[in-house]
Amino acid sequence: MTTSGPTTLIPTDPFALVGVRLDGKYDVHSVVAEGGFGVVYRGTHRTLQKPIAIKVLKTPPSLPDASRRAFIDKFVFEARTIARLEHPGIVRILDFGGGLLPAGGAAPWIVLEWIDGHTLDAALAARRHHGGQSPADALALLRPVFEALAVAHDEGVAHRDLKPANVMLARTRQGIEPKLLDFGIAKSMSDDESAPSGATATRTELRAYTPAYAASEQIGSTRTGPWTDVHALALLLTEVLTDQAPIRGEDSTALTVDALSPLRPTPAKFGLDVGPWEPILARALALRPAERFQHAREFLQALDATSPVSATWRPSARWSSHATGPDPSAVTTPRASAPLAPVAVASQPSSPTPSSSHAWITLVALALVSLASVIFLLQSRSTHAPSQATAPALPAPPPTYAAAPPPALPAPMLPTPVALADASTPPTPQRTIPARPTRPTTRTAAPLRPALREHVPVE
Repeated sequence: MTTSGPTTLIPTDPFALVGVRLDGKYDVHSVVAEGGFGVVYRGTHRTLQKPIAIKVLKTPPSLPDASRRAFIDKFVFEARTIARLEHPGIVRILDFGGGLLPAGGAAPWIVLEWIDGHTLDAALAARRHHGGQSPADALALLRPVFEALAVAHDEGVAHRDLKPANVMLARTRQGIEPKLLDFGIAKSMSDDESAPSGATATRTELRAYTPAYAASEQIGSTRTGPWTDVHALALLLTEVLTDQAPIRGEDSTALTVDALSPLRPTPAKFGLDVGPWEPILARALALRPAERFQHAREFLQALDATSPVSATWRPSARWSSHATGPDPSAVTTPRASAPLAPVAVASQPSSPTPSSSHAWITLVALALVSLASVIFLLQSRSTHAPSQATAPALPAPPPTYAAAPPPALPAPMLPTPVALADASTPPTPQRTIPARPTRPTTRTAAPLRPALREHVPVE
């Protein structure tokens, strides 16, 4: 396996099988790929002189000896179960075995038919950002996968790791034919596992799934089954329709959050209207396993019954081709037929109701009256201020020896001071109150002194 560019990655050979004749029948030539649970070699069947693929299972080193033995026995049992699945959409198992390997240790292996072609994962990556396929083309491409899983479900076998990398697009004389790979971690269902409860924890010690295509029961380590494959089928169909990865995240945590989001990754989430298929895909992608289709054939029949002629994009809701996460508009726009306009409404003045109009008139009138009162008060104070400043002082007491009492003077008229706090009520200028005399003793005694001295002779 090589990569483009000047740097070439040399594949590892952990089992040291290159150049070895396995089981006396299979010549091993090269390493094709290596994954978390196995290594795939290319070889030749010596008797048939046909190319073959050999997959050797990698046993997790963390397993104790007893668990490792049970893991290998289960793999052999499942290999026998898968070998009886006869369908052109499932890669054929030609042989399987196990035992000591040249590098030491023992490992089970499976011999598969060799397929010329490329994976669906590579095909989707090559046409990324060029648009998805029509509903008819998308279903035609994946129909062999649906039918292959339906056969497996009939036999009580669930794949549990369905993803684009496990679908080979084989080049045949009839054209491109999808084939389902990697049943090596499939699960044979027992009688008590025929219905999804969603609460029973799985008994296996291995968690074999891909986070970007995982169902809620796989993440939560609860019971898996055909309903798990239905969820993965819906993700595959959505990805082919939208040309978008259905579940996104930069790491496993972000992928898990997106996979468990209540907003399910149906085409509508990405802005694609698939008409009657939307509720069908929503059911297949339900978080609760019991709410999904329980069989791949049931899912396929629902799609065939209401196949839309075409799908319609809503550009404003479509994800950006360079985005690493969902665009907010992509989440909200598909759920409304017209753009929301709360901002536009708020920017326009609303029409007042009759009651609000009267209230505004009253407030304006009160404000004008208050303003007029303040102006009048300021003018009144400025008018009376000089008279207060120049008001004559009270007359001095008359001379002690006056011949006659002086005429009584009227008390000066002073304006009544108005407190600023009462500026809201305009003062009445005509109304004045006489000020109290500041020297009452002198003014009351002044007329009495001359009366006592009227008969005093002047010498």
